[in-house]
Amino acid sequence: MFHKISNSLQWKMIVLISLIIAAVISAIGSFSYYTSMKAIDSDVVRFSNQILTQANFNLSRYIDDNERFFERVGHSSEFRDWSMVNQGEDYPVYKNYRLLETNLIEPFILYHPEMLSIVFYSSNGHESIYRNPLTQNYVLNWGYSMKNQDWFQALPFSGQVTRLVALSSHYADQSGTAIPNPVLTYVQKYSFGTNTGYLQFDISLESTQAILDAIQLGANGSTFIVDGGGRIVSSPDYSQIGTQAQELLEPVLRSSRSGSYYLEETKQMVVYQTVPSTGWRIVSIIPYSDLAGSIRSIRSWTTLMTLVGIILASLLVSLVAASITKRLKELRKTIGKTRMGRLDIRVAVKGSDEVAELGAAYNLLLDRIDVSITQLAESRIVQQQAILSALQAQINSHFLFNALESINSMANLARHKGIQDTTLALSNMLRYTSNYQHALVRLEDEMQHLHDYIHIMRILYRDDVQFHVEQDETLRECRCLKAIVQPFVENSIKHGYETTAEPMMISITAKRDADAYVCIEIADNGRGIDPDKLKELQVALGLERPAQEFMQLSRIGVLNVHYRLKTFYKDLHSGVSISCSAAGETRILIKFPYYTKDVISL
Repeated sequence: MFHKISNSLQWKMIVLISLIIAAVISAIGSFSYYTSMKAIDSDVVRFSNQILTQANFNLSRYIDDNERFFERVGHSSEFRDWSMVNQGEDYPVYKNYRLLETNLIEPFILYHPEMLSIVFYSSNGHESIYRNPLTQNYVLNWGYSMKNQDWFQALPFSGQVTRLVALSSHYADQSGTAIPNPVLTYVQKYSFGTNTGYLQFDISLESTQAILDAIQLGANGSTFIVDGGGRIVSSPDYSQIGTQAQELLEPVLRSSRSGSYYLEETKQMVVYQTVPSTGWRIVSIIPYSDLAGSIRSIRSWTTLMTLVGIILASLLVSLVAASITKRLKELRKTIGKTRMGRLDIRVAVKGSDEVAELGAAYNLLLDRIDVSITQLAESRIVQQQAILSALQAQINSHFLFNALESINSMANLARHKGIQDTTLALSNMLRYTSNYQHALVRLEDEMQHLHDYIHIMRILYRDDVQFHVEQDETLRECRCLKAIVQPFVENSIKHGYETTAEPMMISITAKRDADAYVCIEIADNGRGIDPDKLKELQVALGLERPAQEFMQLSRIGVLNVHYRLKTFYKDLHSGVSISCSAAGETRILIKFPYYTKDVISL
């Protein structure tokens, strides 16, 4: 490679300029990678804050709706009347509960299916429980009672709602199987004169978790909610609900309402925001591997773009360098194409220097070679046409002697129209075979030639030799070589009936093959072909023979027609094939391309 570069001005220019461009692009790429790496941390924090702000808004609205409804029920006249019913008065308890259910609960539940249950309890011992009928998967246990809960006795009389978050075991499915369910419980104690009322809301945290699940911060990031005491309120892992958050999140609890910081111990980025009116915080933890993945992606793309830039620059440099030695490259290109057989291309001669003289001399050489090739091709065409003419002229006159003898016999015996028809058919055949002006004829003319021959054979052998001819109507204008069908029919009679004197049937069928080829099949039920002779003939059909060898053939036959087809069409599938069944049926298949216009093959 070094030797090639040192001996080529073009390659020296390409290498030098490419190195300069590579250095510039690499410097730009490195600076871009460094600045991107610096900016990605701030972008992640900004993007995370945007997402958390939207989630915070949805979560706040969700919590505010529930708390406003809780406050509305707690201060409603219906709840006050229910709490003040004396002990033992069941109907007023039921009546006031129905008013609560109809006027307040049912309109709210219709749009808040996350509300699992509402429990009313009074110091007079009355307790009413509303179970949300829209929640089929979670039903509050039928033996549940607010007074049996651990927090009941310690419930403060502060005038403010108390929030409790736990993985509740008080819910079951329709079959009674307990289903642990993350539940946010609102509970408050109310004073109504001498009576005390208790109100409890159980809200499923699955809706809250759905809001958190919509936050996508990295492939392996996680988002959860902690309260002011550091307990986890909502998490993708239900087993963590109600547990204390890890000590590493302590800065979230003691710092400002929102922010971000990096956990060196666990290689994680922490972004958090405070939910208004609750003191809860939404916390998102993003593993640094996710951030590094983005950085690695930027680095990979930077490297790729650098390589692409170097390649494109090298191409441009190559074009510039090529323009300097353009005429030499054109001469080299022309010589290369000449070596591949393109003799029709010439060098564009420009100028009057040594390169121009070299191009003119090379063009002169190509002109002389072209003249020599043209002369050689013309001589080969003449030679080939002579071979084809000689092959077509080799017509076996065996049947003509028999026909003339029949005509003579009929003339001596009596005057008969059959003599006239036979003479006409024979005249047509002689006229058809003696015209060598055209190598190709219409298939309809070739089949008419066959019909003239069949007419004569029917006069000679009467019903002893039967013929069946079938031709596809679309093949009438198809072009084919002259005298390729009749010789095989003649051979069938010669080697069949004339040898055995037994009646025989000859079938000739012409049809299309896959639209691109024409197949003509000649089949007879004669005595067949000797297996050794058949094998020898099939081997001969598969050989490539020179023209001189076929010019020595003295009669029309399988090899003669086969070579004429191969010589004229030069097609792999064109030619003659022969087969013989065990019953003695001989089949000859003639195949050649389908053309409706004359073709010339050199």
